[in-house]
Amino acid sequence: MKIHILSLGCARTLVDSEGLGGLLAAEGHAIADKPERADCVVVNTCAFIREAEEESVSTILDLAALKKAGKIRHLVVAGCLPQKRKGEREDLLAHLPEVDGFIGPGDLPKLPALIREWNRPAAAPADRFFVTSPVPTLIFDAKTPKHRLTPKHFAFLKVSEGCDHACAFCSIPQYRGPHRSRSIEDLTAEAERLASEGVVELNLIGQDSSYYGMDRYGKLALPDLLTALGRVRGIRWVRILYAHPAHVTDELVRAIRETPNVVPYIDIPIQHIADRILTRMKRETDGARIRAIVAQLRREIPGIAIRTTFIAGFPGETEGEVDQLAAFLREARFERVGIFPYRVEPKTAAEKMTDGVPERTIQKRLDRLMTLQREISRENNAAWVGRTVEVLVEEPGGEPGLFLGRTRSDAPEVDGQVFLHGPRNLKPGRFVEARVTGAEEYDLTAETLPASVSS
Repeated sequence: MKIHILSLGCARTLVDSEGLGGLLAAEGHAIADKPERADCVVVNTCAFIREAEEESVSTILDLAALKKAGKIRHLVVAGCLPQKRKGEREDLLAHLPEVDGFIGPGDLPKLPALIREWNRPAAAPADRFFVTSPVPTLIFDAKTPKHRLTPKHFAFLKVSEGCDHACAFCSIPQYRGPHRSRSIEDLTAEAERLASEGVVELNLIGQDSSYYGMDRYGKLALPDLLTALGRVRGIRWVRILYAHPAHVTDELVRAIRETPNVVPYIDIPIQHIADRILTRMKRETDGARIRAIVAQLRREIPGIAIRTTFIAGFPGETEGEVDQLAAFLREARFERVGIFPYRVEPKTAAEKMTDGVPERTIQKRLDRLMTLQREISRENNAAWVGRTVEVLVEEPGGEPGLFLGRTRSDAPEVDGQVFLHGPRNLKPGRFVEARVTGAEEYDLTAETLPASVSS
């Protein structure tokens, strides 16, 4: 059977989709690159916030229309949405009759056998399935076959799954389960395999990558993992995504600084700076500690790019606390920032709070903060003009001699790009030196240096 896997949402879901694709390919199925070329489409959904759920449902309905039109034979909904809504099983089955089956993220290895059942002579439309674990425990390892969905030169390496935190705004632990880490040996083995396939950049991900190892080794072991990955030949860039500010330690800072292939970059979702809001959010840290971490990173890792996210309009947030957040943005001058409007998530502590901020006020605060951050980003990028940077070539840019690339300060898919002018024979996955010639809010323009291209 030809199967297309459509992965929505974050890189963590993408890694699940790669594992699922590998398992299906091992069963003899062909992985199709487009829904229209497939007999079956599996949509691996995101349900992190309301907008993500809405996108998932919209995508499911579009695919249901394809099935009605006879363009595909089967449709499966996988991932976070079925797990999060497992208590609404009968409603989902009733309202989405075109969907042949629902399966949660902890049960993906069961899908090949469920699909096999469709080939039984007795199989009928009534043989729909809804499979979710009470608490997901799955995490794919190095032995799991993978169908890569990223370009050849970079990969996401999921170091852990699940989360032990109880942030008041977040429902992820409910449908991703408790924190569980892979072993350093297993991750190193996968990194070595990826390097042998041409990967030069590893992006480390988890619900909380900085908590890595606590369950397995009884300590925060991300520094040890970085040291091990530093010995993998062929990997030029290792990048940390999804670190929690409560777990950024002196040892982690030292490992980033001293491990040659770990780039000076870290993604730390801070969410707020006002102490009262951080306490209500149950973030396990305070404004002083966050400021100290940012100062330490700037002081000890020259040129580090810090990516972070904030929530605007959390219940009870005052204008004075928004002022604090705006002042912090000016003070910290983060290289990469995402700001999201607060959305109520079911079965969270924040859902019970009665002092919610009106939607119009949330939007005004969001606009104010984003306007400020765009100004900071523009100024940060302008400082790069005239400087020489290392650029990883990503893909052709649509016209002769133009390519898209990234610097060490840019994670794939979420950060900016470099519009790179160079010789036509540049290939994706190559590193070149380039002089920055222009800057916008999020992107740079650069010219390759001849010496780096000819070497």
